[in-house]
Amino acid sequence: MPGVILLLLLVTRSQLSASYDILKLDGLCDSVQECHKGIASFTVSAVKNNDELAFLKSYGYANIEEKIPAVNETRFSIGSISKSFTAYLASKYVQEGKIRWDQTLSEAFADYGVEFSFVGENRDHSLTITDALSHRTGLKTYDWLLVDGRNYSKAYWITKLLPHFEQEVSVRYNFIYNNWLYSLIGYLLELIGEKPFEDQIREAMFEPLGMTETMFVSDEAYRELSGNKIAVPYKEGRDSKLFPIPQYVMEFIGFHNPAGGIVSTAGDMAKYMGALLNAYNDEPGSILDRDTLINITEPRIIMNGQIGDLCLIHTPIFPVTEKQYGYAMGYIAASYREYQMINHGGSTYGQFSQMSIIPEKKIGVFTALSGYDALGLPHQIQRLIYMYFLDSLMEVEPWLNSSSICTFPKPWTEECNGSFESVEVEYMQPRENLTIYEGIYYNPVYPDLNVTLNNGTLMFVLGLGNGTLLEEKEKPLHSFTAIINLPTDAPNIPEYAKERCDFNFLFETSEKSVNQVEFIYMHQSYYFTSGTSGLNRVRLIFLIGLTTVLLSTPIIFYS
Repeated sequence: MPGVILLLLLVTRSQLSASYDILKLDGLCDSVQECHKGIASFTVSAVKNNDELAFLKSYGYANIEEKIPAVNETRFSIGSISKSFTAYLASKYVQEGKIRWDQTLSEAFADYGVEFSFVGENRDHSLTITDALSHRTGLKTYDWLLVDGRNYSKAYWITKLLPHFEQEVSVRYNFIYNNWLYSLIGYLLELIGEKPFEDQIREAMFEPLGMTETMFVSDEAYRELSGNKIAVPYKEGRDSKLFPIPQYVMEFIGFHNPAGGIVSTAGDMAKYMGALLNAYNDEPGSILDRDTLINITEPRIIMNGQIGDLCLIHTPIFPVTEKQYGYAMGYIAASYREYQMINHGGSTYGQFSQMSIIPEKKIGVFTALSGYDALGLPHQIQRLIYMYFLDSLMEVEPWLNSSSICTFPKPWTEECNGSFESVEVEYMQPRENLTIYEGIYYNPVYPDLNVTLNNGTLMFVLGLGNGTLLEEKEKPLHSFTAIINLPTDAPNIPEYAKERCDFNFLFETSEKSVNQVEFIYMHQSYYFTSGTSGLNRVRLIFLIGLTTVLLSTPIIFYS
């Protein structure tokens, strides 16, 4: 057991209480690896007494095909945990008087020579920097743009396309997660700091915290990672086999570094958690500023469950209660066993992460994994891991064990709210002429939607996403399921990975042509128009299942 021996060197048994048994922690992780076959690799780190390393170990294969084990130096995507770094950098500029939390986005950009305003009638121009960082702008998410494929400059994306984002609800009315607003703030920080966002984060946070193994997906150093230095992202094919996501697909995120572009090791993330806990508890010599941290971790809007599509763990069904009750700025305000908890998760193409700290108890846990969650919910396994670790660090009897972490939600309940089950779908030959759906449809933000008929099969292309339309049996006329493929140029993808992600299309027609498409994605509508005359419109419904490969659930670098 060389991994355990290494851990015992890092954390001697004399430092551990009887209830905090490092062998039990390691054993629980071994059980996770054994019973949840969809996980290719995962890594865990934990801290206690603010910044004391309590646990650090990696499991599984960083590269399944080459049988390369994951090690503590293996880097994983941390996804939307990156947002906390962006919020902290913004807070430094607030302290320096260069921006204000209540400053409108238009005003802030104007101060640095850039014109920014939303396009269209009756637009709300009162959106502030706080609104952007707390996901309360009310704007639609436009997350399909994350697989857009158009090579526009950052300035063009921000000043020419983002102003066309439509309002879903009123400002500050509801919580709607939006990666693009973090990319917007990242661009503003570049204007203020007069250097790339990535360089500013390195100087302000990575270097002072000693996070030497942390980088961005856009870095040249990331492209050069190989072997056990990087965890290959894996996702599930339709027959539950794992297949790798090409590394260049991860690089799509590079434009969105402020929202989800950081890759790191569990060891470096332990340093980050330690710095957060030191600041929160006002320890002497703390690198991060306590007042700043308290400000950006204060909840700004109630979360309505968009991120919370998880198994809700609460008494009396379960022995404990965990709540996620408000979004702050780059952090989620939560609680566990009635203690205040600050956390955030991340999801990218084939990888998930989770960081949770309890300031009062001076403890924190970070996990990251590559693969898919056998329980059918993003982060569910990670939540169970961090709860077990938090219990152990708090020296209370864990309510989970190596058996129940495999059978969850049993023995407490047969079915957990929000759980996902795949449904077998029976397809049939199309019942009418498909030529009426052919065409190119335009949206001011999205790339063109191209629908074609190829050898009797209806096909579509939207950015880097492309697929086949099949008509479902027992559904209304004009209802189709889309079997979407990986990006059109993805190399060496096995056949079992091709059909992996179901979208539903409902075409409402009354004539012989189409002039409008309503694209409904993540419960939001986006309209595409056509130059052709005739049909009133075609309603295109995308119902996204949790089996999505390129599009995580939702594609917010979180979930």
